[in-house]
Amino acid sequence: MNFRKTSNQAVKLVRQVFRSLRGSEKGKNWREFLPKNEVSDFVGRTPYVLQYRESHWEIHGKVAPGNAIPKAHAWPDRNNDLSYRDKLVSLLPASGLGAEIGPLHMPLLDKRHYNVLYVDHLDTAGIKKKYRELSGVVDVDRPMVNNSLADTLINDAPLDYVVASQVFEHVPNQLRWLNEIAKILKDGGLLSLSLPDRRMTADFFRQETAAADIYAAYIEDITIPSVRMVYDSQIMSRSVNFERNGYVNLSPQQIVRAKGAVKPMNLSPNNHLAVVQRARDGEYLDVHCCSFTPVSFLLTYSDLARDGLVPFMCQQFYPTNEPSSDRDNHSFTIILKKVGDGVSPEEIRRSFLMPLGE
Repeated sequence: MNFRKTSNQAVKLVRQVFRSLRGSEKGKNWREFLPKNEVSDFVGRTPYVLQYRESHWEIHGKVAPGNAIPKAHAWPDRNNDLSYRDKLVSLLPASGLGAEIGPLHMPLLDKRHYNVLYVDHLDTAGIKKKYRELSGVVDVDRPMVNNSLADTLINDAPLDYVVASQVFEHVPNQLRWLNEIAKILKDGGLLSLSLPDRRMTADFFRQETAAADIYAAYIEDITIPSVRMVYDSQIMSRSVNFERNGYVNLSPQQIVRAKGAVKPMNLSPNNHLAVVQRARDGEYLDVHCCSFTPVSFLLTYSDLARDGLVPFMCQQFYPTNEPSSDRDNHSFTIILKKVGDGVSPEEIRRSFLMPLGE
């Protein structure tokens, strides 16, 4: 490789970009587009921000506005003021056959209005015993078989839709899970997901999950939360927007403004290494196996889609709506559509990038 030639080409490209920027903002020298302080310089070198800015340029053909901080918008329908429930179910065909995973005592789909099967990891008696504190737990139609959604629902397939509210973050092998759902959905079938936004929950201090983490879990064919997942959850989960007796609850805004002067309580027990050892011994421990923001989810799954690993494309996306009075204030929603063989990985990848930006 001729390094000097490659370097010169890169310099020319950078100059072209800055010339185009000057064309839209007359009178500015290119140096004015460089970071002006150590904070913006630090942020601008963060891998997550770098990937967002690259993707924004690719999709929109221009630099992200303002400080180019990672943002996402509702897409293609830009109405982000729907309720938490409506975002998940408004696109579902009421006349079709579907499944809701993990409804517990708060199903989104009422059997009086939807032809829906309730699916959970235990049968009705097992769920009621495990969650004694909950009243109104619904009857489970399909307890999990062989820890596989495909095995559980194969006799009901093909389904028109699957709904999973606050479930996906508990799944240790997400690519396997998605491919199992694809097996029981018809082409064009919908998968409605809502996930907690790391920035608004007890995951506040955790690193966002990377594509490499999800791919490794898939290649290693894990079926229970890994030691890494359990350890990360144990040492990094804090009392942020966490209202429970015995914990001092702090808001994300309080923590950020305090600049380290206040510290939210750790939610793990003092013997967290003993808990991690249980995971190492093969015990299934229910933890958040991943943590995402709306933007990090889109970027991560665009990477996985590029390699042909995701059998769904983004049909509708709703970012977290902080002013909302329901669970929408700490969750984001994505509606995925199962694709057929004729859809390329590149088309799928770009569908995950379309909601990026303001």
